[in-house]
Amino acid sequence: MERIKVRQLCFYFVAMMPVAKLLVYPATLTYQSKNDLLLSAFVNCLAEGAIVALVMLLAKKSGKSLFALLENTFGNITAKIVYGVFALFFFASALLPFMEHKNFVLQVMYENVPSIISFAPFFFVCFFACVKGFKSIGRMADISLPIFIVAFAVLILLAFPHADFAALLPLQGASAGEVLRGSLFSANWYTEAAFLLFFLGHFEYEKRASVKVIASYAIGSAAVLLFLAVFYGVFSDIAIRQQNAVAQISKYTTSFTSLGRVDYLFIFAIALVMIFRLCVPAQMCVHCLCKSFGCKPMLPAAAVNILLLALTVFFNYSFLELQTLFTQRLWFLFALFAYALPAAALLLKRRGAHE
Repeated sequence: MERIKVRQLCFYFVAMMPVAKLLVYPATLTYQSKNDLLLSAFVNCLAEGAIVALVMLLAKKSGKSLFALLENTFGNITAKIVYGVFALFFFASALLPFMEHKNFVLQVMYENVPSIISFAPFFFVCFFACVKGFKSIGRMADISLPIFIVAFAVLILLAFPHADFAALLPLQGASAGEVLRGSLFSANWYTEAAFLLFFLGHFEYEKRASVKVIASYAIGSAAVLLFLAVFYGVFSDIAIRQQNAVAQISKYTTSFTSLGRVDYLFIFAIALVMIFRLCVPAQMCVHCLCKSFGCKPMLPAAAVNILLLALTVFFNYSFLELQTLFTQRLWFLFALFAYALPAAALLLKRRGAHE
């Protein structure tokens, strides 16, 4: 069975979870919530944190995987169908981040070669991670923690002197409807509880594991909120135009002008952690396909990555349309799979057949 440690889950929430929200998310949230973007983000963090707590409660009480719980409650066929449906969800949740990162590579790293050449090698990394399963997620979390802490701290320290936090005032500058829309239309960036749901049964629940995981989620969420505050403090009214936010917040520092943009070293470090995070929804998709069809991961991993590569090329010039579709049209699907269904898992039978 694929295994991951509680320590690695904590590292994931601290280091890998925040990086998914450092590119397009800040400008998108500003578009909806204006200077109240922190309130919208806090609502999302609070809601997802509650679901994370519920999933950890389920882990404590059952000790079984989600597949075993579904099988106990509904039978083997239904469990496979549910996993198949979640495979589609994880595939969909992987697509927009892939497009975000591709644009980040091309625009920030000044790649002049066609995107298919500059970005395609990533899919070999993702394929390898998908074949290795949850173990590779744990190892990536171990590697990511020190890289993220150092790089994130330096970028925040470089940007902090240029941030005018008065730009966040007055509180409730946006209407309640705009704040709510900002939260709802951000659902596609908050899928971590769904990932945790599928880690059930793949880690050994240890003493105070729930406290450790929830505290780690709180730390990762605090990092996101801090980043959003500094981002809006730096750019204020033009924040809406700042795509690839992590590469923008520290660009006004004059500390190293004669040496060029030294902050790029730390932006590249964050980009490395982003690569690890990008693999996770694809890995979840492959895991679900393997459980649904009872097969080895090699073929599903190849199929998922080839299809993701093809769609990345197909939507090469349609990122804005794809983002609008996912955020403003399909937000309820992300809310269903990442919030409602993980919470509903508490209703599954915890006794019965074993895997």
